[in-house]
Amino acid sequence: MPRADLIVYNIGRLLTFSDTPLGRVNWNRAVILSDAGVAVRDGVIVEVGSSAWIRSRYDARDAIDASGRLVTPGLIDIHTHPLFYGSRADELEMKLLGYSYGEILARGGGIYRTVEATRRASDRELLDRLLSTFDVMLEGGTTTVEVKTGYGLDPGEEWRHLRLLGEAASRTRIGLVRTLLAHVPPRDGDRGVYVEEMARLASRAGAEGAAEYIDVFCDKGAFTVEESRAILLAGLRAGLRARLHADQLSYIGCSLLAGELSIDSVEHLENMPPSNAGVLARAGSVAGLLPTSIMAMMQKERPPVDALRSAGVPIALGSDYNANNMTPLVQTSVQVAPYILGLTQLEALAGATYVAARSLGLGDRGRIRPGMRGDLALWSVEDPREIGYVWGLNLVEAVVVGGVVVKRRVGC
Repeated sequence: MPRADLIVYNIGRLLTFSDTPLGRVNWNRAVILSDAGVAVRDGVIVEVGSSAWIRSRYDARDAIDASGRLVTPGLIDIHTHPLFYGSRADELEMKLLGYSYGEILARGGGIYRTVEATRRASDRELLDRLLSTFDVMLEGGTTTVEVKTGYGLDPGEEWRHLRLLGEAASRTRIGLVRTLLAHVPPRDGDRGVYVEEMARLASRAGAEGAAEYIDVFCDKGAFTVEESRAILLAGLRAGLRARLHADQLSYIGCSLLAGELSIDSVEHLENMPPSNAGVLARAGSVAGLLPTSIMAMMQKERPPVDALRSAGVPIALGSDYNANNMTPLVQTSVQVAPYILGLTQLEALAGATYVAARSLGLGDRGRIRPGMRGDLALWSVEDPREIGYVWGLNLVEAVVVGGVVVKRRVGC
């Protein structure tokens, strides 16, 4: 009898996605197996079949009885900023009282407030907080997360954050994708010099394997298109892959960079003209949408979802967890995406699994099939359409990362 490290059986519905160009996700591109089972060995899925077949075929060291519930691939969060310190809880009240972000900055708040608190924090303080955040993410079904620097601003501080991300990767079960982010220019100093410093830092990160991605916040008040191009090119030439914050607060042409450079994922897009969807489609870029960020920023603008669908641009979802958007679960983004973005529940689930894996260049996860990493989420519901219909709760009851059960509620 073949050995398995883990089997999951009595799965009411197993939801995954076919290996086809996604465009708009619909039920024809979903794969749903009833009364299913999964076997995992050495961190990799070795077989998917009927529940009875999996149970009879494998001698398993551990087992989860899904009891008729839904199982999906583990969730993948494409966009987070978890490496920071301090609180800005008072700023929510300021926003509700009508203060603009510029006015909050002028009063000593905003991103620069977080930068100061983060710089003062010790390595131990930052690492402990980061690992605690990863534990919360795992509880919510997130099995892979993209993590950005960006609250250092000073190149030396940004390098410290990359070093801490490398250390955190060895101390958590969650899969990490590390991104060097050029967040905003510092308030003081020569802007041109800073762009050159960030370009050199991107080159170093690529040469030393300290990150997988380079990212730039391209927007009015952040980096210009020209500055963003220079930093992205430096990272690409050093072997990093590229992502881009674009068109969040205003439109200055940032999303058009997808037509020039190899950018895996263009993210935010609240102010992107619908006509630019074709640029992303021709470039093969994923649109990374962040519904909880729209809520936290209290924005009226929305990404052009219909244009993205029509152009065949795959849509991924992220939590955008940061000091101004304290939502560490991409599950929350999945739940609110129907209300904020108009995505169907199926589109939202694909956006945090299969499309998210594509956004991060990860071909070994995001689906449930032999050869894929054994990352699974077991939900407290039976029908995937319940996710989003029921929201505000953590609906994940068991989590498997690389074949290891990291969360299991009583009865699983």
